[in-house]
Amino acid sequence: MPRLASLFGSTALLLGTLALGSGCDNDTTDNGAAPDPVDTTEGERVFREAVEDGNTFTCATCHALSEPADDGLRRVGHPLGDAAHRPTYKNGELTELRDAVNSCLDEWMNADAWTEDDDPWVALEQFLEAQAPDGPAPALSFSVQAPPARPDLEGGNPDAGLQLFNRSCAACHGIDAAGTQQGPSFGSRGLDAEYSARRIRTSGRADSDVYNGLTGGVMPFWAADRLSDDELRDLVAWLAVEEDVPEPKDPVDPDPDPDPDPDPDPDPDPDPDPPSGCGKTHPMIGATAVLEELFHDVGGVAEIVDDCTITISNFTFDGQGVEVRLYGGLGGNYDAGFAIGDNLLNPAGYDGVELSFTLPEGRTFDDLDGVSVWCVPIGIDFGSGMFTQ
Repeated sequence: MPRLASLFGSTALLLGTLALGSGCDNDTTDNGAAPDPVDTTEGERVFREAVEDGNTFTCATCHALSEPADDGLRRVGHPLGDAAHRPTYKNGELTELRDAVNSCLDEWMNADAWTEDDDPWVALEQFLEAQAPDGPAPALSFSVQAPPARPDLEGGNPDAGLQLFNRSCAACHGIDAAGTQQGPSFGSRGLDAEYSARRIRTSGRADSDVYNGLTGGVMPFWAADRLSDDELRDLVAWLAVEEDVPEPKDPVDPDPDPDPDPDPDPDPDPDPDPPSGCGKTHPMIGATAVLEELFHDVGGVAEIVDDCTITISNFTFDGQGVEVRLYGGLGGNYDAGFAIGDNLLNPAGYDGVELSFTLPEGRTFDDLDGVSVWCVPIGIDFGSGMFTQ
């Protein structure tokens, strides 16, 4: 996917261009001159921008170099300024920095792992080496901890929760939860406290190779040492406050017929072409797929009704996300799939409606065997199903 500028831009100081690799401050060349400093400009770009084959997350989305950060935000991950000199990573699960980076690429950024010779890795390693102080750095530990259950989640201060949100969660979700390309808007809020707390504390791939106790999704989890229970209570209290959302208006016919035909054809074609104009020749016509919910209350039954049309009956979806579209794909691989129809974001959500989707030009039902309600920038399945006859 195209490179996307990170949320934090490129206005930060290029610290790496002014620093030598760790331990080299007193080195000299054969003629006694100090060696030229390593140019870490490309490494900083890798740190701050999305990788070419990944989603919109960046290293800088989740990690500052030091805290307090220049922009005042507390990010979900620990600072990485000394990471190049730590003995282990991911709570001791990994011993090589590149393996830790590849874990992030795989589990959070939807990107391919880097080899030791890949240019992005070489540049990033040089940049992180330039940030690290002399000598070894201590290993970090953290706790993936389930949130308190009701009623221990109650009693938070919504005003304090808003302030905390804008100092931390805003790194992905924007100020006042307005949304960014890293995280969806929560403008209408009214979120269940237990749901919010579980997502904050344990979101992440349940099949992770390095984290235990995660419950699904690609939102990074807030470890207990990064967010206290008291702070969690304040956050969920603010997220539970519901704002009024205007009711969606009925569509207006832009060109109503003032003189309907009083004498319709008494002998209509008994087998007319479908309204889409497509024929009914593909062997998958009539196949259905039950959308299994993963996130955001997705549900419904998709049906292939002609050679270019899918309908979804009893469709449910809370309408939240960054950019959400119906995606088609083969074998459940929607990362390699394609969009069908418009963005599904809707502050009012969907509650048991019927929708119709037309395949894009050049696509047929040979190109898919399932559909997903897919969050495009982040690359996550909100709910999907495989077609069966």
